[in-house]
Amino acid sequence: MPLLMVMMALTLLTGLGTALIVGTMTETAVTAAYREGLEVFYAADAAAEFAIRDLATHADWDAVIAGADTSWLTDGLPGGLRKLGVTTIDLTRATEEVNALLAARTVPAATRADLYAYGRFERLLAAPDAPAPAYVCIWVAELVPEVPAVPPARLLYVVGRAYGATGGQRTVLVTVARPLDTDELLQVRLWEEPH
Repeated sequence: MPLLMVMMALTLLTGLGTALIVGTMTETAVTAAYREGLEVFYAADAAAEFAIRDLATHADWDAVIAGADTSWLTDGLPGGLRKLGVTTIDLTRATEEVNALLAARTVPAATRADLYAYGRFERLLAAPDAPAPAYVCIWVAELVPEVPAVPPARLLYVVGRAYGATGGQRTVLVTVARPLDTDELLQVRLWEEPH
């Protein structure tokens, strides 16, 4: 009888220990995913801010909208696959996703979005040993509203997306305007995270 009680107690303690280990591992994974989600959100946000500042220096947006004038932040052709940690980023597919997102949001649809900037986030920071690796992409598309903007302005969508090393991904959509009748450079009209 004492042997049976010892065996039952041992089984109970083993189950309790296993539950604690699984719970701790789950909490660690959830915390890591949450942390990466925040890191890639802030990377996407920073990429959009970078693009807005960069676009403010362009006197003419026609070449940018046509995809002929890109940022200095590029790492090859604007298509194909990129690798970051265990994440594989397909720039061609990502561009199609962004165009579908913009087409679903605007009537009439925005012009086709083209990659304006894409590369490792660390290059934006000028910090090669940044603690949070991320890959950022920025697309730009012209928005031609059904009703002309008042005051008259040229409108652009700036889409910033960041990818994390373990699969996290966040997107920021910014609508910017360049007034046509004033010397003001750029106005941010809308800043959101589409779902």
